[in-house]
Amino acid sequence: MFETGKARRLARMFNARSGRMLCLAFDHGMQVGTVPGTEDPARMLDAAAEAGVDAVILNPGMMVRHGQRLAGGPAVILRIDQTSMWREGTKTAYPDTHQRLVSSVEEAVSLGAEAVITYLFTCNNRPEEETRSFEICGAVAQACRKWGVVHVIEAMAARGGFVRFDDPDVIALNCRIAGELGADLIKTDWCADKGRFAEIATQSLAPVALAGGPARAGIDAVADYARDVIASGAKGLMFGRNVIQQPDVRATLLALKEIVHG
Repeated sequence: MFETGKARRLARMFNARSGRMLCLAFDHGMQVGTVPGTEDPARMLDAAAEAGVDAVILNPGMMVRHGQRLAGGPAVILRIDQTSMWREGTKTAYPDTHQRLVSSVEEAVSLGAEAVITYLFTCNNRPEEETRSFEICGAVAQACRKWGVVHVIEAMAARGGFVRFDDPDVIALNCRIAGELGADLIKTDWCADKGRFAEIATQSLAPVALAGGPARAGIDAVADYARDVIASGAKGLMFGRNVIQQPDVRATLLALKEIVHG
């Protein structure tokens, strides 16, 4: 029964013709507060729905307040954990990454989400922080199997840790671990090596989608990156700042939609 639930929810997240996904990541606020592009959530979510994206990543509070805007539209991936990692280099940063659960798979079901997403950070300076990340992902994966909910694992090297986050060996390690933990979909970093990433995508036990990373200077640069990613075997794009911080959000989404599904 619950495998049927996962299958149905996964089908809602991917385009039936292309077998790929365009997802707007809009979960920045719980990690770093208000950043450019997040000031007017209603406008941004309406643009995403109108452009026909396949999925949107939201935090619980955003889902409660604005989820009705996506009714009948994109699938919802609910962020159920929080990290201090993305505050690196700011006055509110800690010396190392910290992560904690803030919601649950059961709440995601009650809110109507198709999936949940959690971070899996490796190579932290403090091994206990990596341990905590594994414990969170393992528990969530188990709950997702119970409830038939899709589990997206965002598998990345901790920023400020002891390895480069874009090292292809590290990305390969992280993606395979995420697959072994039970991820139904993996979100990860780009290694700028198309051949190597194609190998990673085939060895990760679950479809791999790419994070957008830092905002690029214009829609052409975003499109070039997206083409490289899709050509290398990625099953989707999960872009945030590279969409919401562009001058024309709708045009950016439509261009990415053509690259992903065209």
